[in-house]
Amino acid sequence: MDKKVTIIVPVYNAGENIEHCIQSILKQTYKNFDVLLINDGSTDDSLERIMSYEKKYPDIFKVLSHENRGVVETRHRGIQEAKTEYIMFMDNDDFIDDDYLEVLFNEIEKTGMDIVISGYRRANFEKVFFTIPSMNDEWTKYRITAPWARIFRRKFIVENNIQFLKTYIGEDTYFNLSAYQYTDKIKCIDYIGYNWYYNNESVSNTKQRGLKSECDVLVVLNEVDKIVKDRNDELLNYFMFRHIIWYLLFSGRDASSKRFMEEYKRLFKWLEESGYKNKTSLFSNKIKSEPFQNRVYISIFYRLHKLGLVKLFSKIYCKG
Repeated sequence: MDKKVTIIVPVYNAGENIEHCIQSILKQTYKNFDVLLINDGSTDDSLERIMSYEKKYPDIFKVLSHENRGVVETRHRGIQEAKTEYIMFMDNDDFIDDDYLEVLFNEIEKTGMDIVISGYRRANFEKVFFTIPSMNDEWTKYRITAPWARIFRRKFIVENNIQFLKTYIGEDTYFNLSAYQYTDKIKCIDYIGYNWYYNNESVSNTKQRGLKSECDVLVVLNEVDKIVKDRNDELLNYFMFRHIIWYLLFSGRDASSKRFMEEYKRLFKWLEESGYKNKTSLFSNKIKSEPFQNRVYISIFYRLHKLGLVKLFSKIYCKG
């Protein structure tokens, strides 16, 4: 029987965590899939670990290896090497529920979609820190922009040359927003089966804090802006404001008030010059899948912006 799904897993210095990832794959209730384990120049024993699984399960796992190119080029290689109708991505320290493949595969087969999106958990092996649910509405696709927790029709990705962006952060945001420009055959389902492993030393928990110049959020947003087909899309406009405000609140907490204001002025100037306007109210049904707490944060910050009170806010909020 021809395989229907390929899971693409970039592997870089994963250590023993790759074991949890692979074991969760082996437990899948759906069996008609391949796995590409692509070693991205690891300097630990990751290559030996994944080769042992290829040797033990040659009908499931295929190991590829190259010098260190980064996760973007590694995922691109996976897209090109895959031979199946559908593709999915996993990170090498994440893990999935037993029915994850079955649920997403059945949905994309049944509906004929190009993309099916599900929710995810932020978790380690002992604890769930939070969940990001998926609802069947238009906002969910903007709320969940990770490369995983979804399944793609490979032909759609290849024919439209949809690629990840070579950048320090946000390469997956660009990939998914690019994909959204080429299809409306997108389905968000009320299901959570992907577990995004919480690592206190990860980039999102260390290097992105403090509004560091190398983590420039505009690198991604400028590229997204170049491909946007409808700048009047209300949800896209809300996404742009939300993305920037959330970045300021997350990364700016550990910055100085001065640095916070520099970034705030630069980013909101970009929004204005690019023609983006936030017309979505706190209680809009169009963003009903956005947690109310998040909507409150965005609404309050936007109101502070309109009232010219962000400088005062930064003096109270910033710890840097």
